[in-house]
Amino acid sequence: MSVNSWKMDAVVVKSMVNKENNIFLAGDAAHAFPPSGGFGLNTGIADAYSLAHTIAPRIKSKTDWDEAAQSYSNERREIAKLMKEFSLINYEKSLKVARILGL
Repeated sequence: MSVNSWKMDAVVVKSMVNKENNIFLAGDAAHAFPPSGGFGLNTGIADAYSLAHTIAPRIKSKTDWDEAAQSYSNERREIAKLMKEFSLINYEKSLKVARILGL
């Protein structure tokens, strides 16, 4: 019925935390991967899980808040960068298969 263009992209934010405003990024707000392998959805779910377990115990006490925020950002950003690379590898493999099949 219609055709639209789409530009494949693979990006990860510089930081998953804005300490001044207490903003935490997770999922599509923090990273975008090619749709090859489900890495975006799975990484987003893991972001939310990690955020809940890193931040929740510190909300009431406010102890080690900055340390927890930085820990979350560092850990999840590194994982997002790895998943970005995996999704790009899968994307390239899918293009190879499509070329072999003449698609």
